[in-house]
Amino acid sequence: MGYPKNPETIVIKNKFYPKGITELMIWNYYKKVQGPILKEVFNRDLMFFIMADMNKPIIKRKLKNKYIRLTQANYDTMITGRTVSIHSSMKGYETFGIIDIDLDPSDGFAWTRKVTENVYEFVMDKMPVVRSAQIRFTGKQSFHIVCDFGRKMKIDSIRFLLQKFLQQSELAKIYTIEGKRKPGIPNLDMAPNKFKGNYITLNSLSIWGLRCMEVPYNKLSIFNPMSARI
Repeated sequence: MGYPKNPETIVIKNKFYPKGITELMIWNYYKKVQGPILKEVFNRDLMFFIMADMNKPIIKRKLKNKYIRLTQANYDTMITGRTVSIHSSMKGYETFGIIDIDLDPSDGFAWTRKVTENVYEFVMDKMPVVRSAQIRFTGKQSFHIVCDFGRKMKIDSIRFLLQKFLQQSELAKIYTIEGKRKPGIPNLDMAPNKFKGNYITLNSLSIWGLRCMEVPYNKLSIFNPMSARI
């Protein structure tokens, strides 16, 4: 992996990192998680968030007119101290779907945790088409519930099944299940579930510098984003 040319340059600074994250910190982190990242992104088109300046990401989906992919051979040259966040794209057929718990940040993180808990319990108890599910902190203000179907299905069919079960549930009376959040109402967003729909990669950093990480159900109620710092 190419060592950063400006290792001490700060690329992210916020309430989680009041002293800032440097290029070297980003580089060291992605060097440490190279194996898990490559496992997650295998044979997937990717989207990079690259910090052009502090807290100012630009998005790259293609390089030299080709969709970005990461391999063992090119990882060292593709990942730099400014490659902050890696998002993966859905394929036409997948074994999983994603429920994006979408709340306004002003609603508070405690409420976000509670909504996530409610949806996870419904998925596990009331959705027989789902074999298992995983709660992932997105590295920002919310969570994804990753639903494993145990077999490959068209991504459009996955979206249809998730929407159908949720819309027919009691959850639909208190949350929206739409493409856009309404003020004050949590939304269960299906947007990632489409061909080339993007979602943050497990073990990637968000543009806030926090890790996308699995959160065990029994730890959700006490989870604090500060624990996702590098």
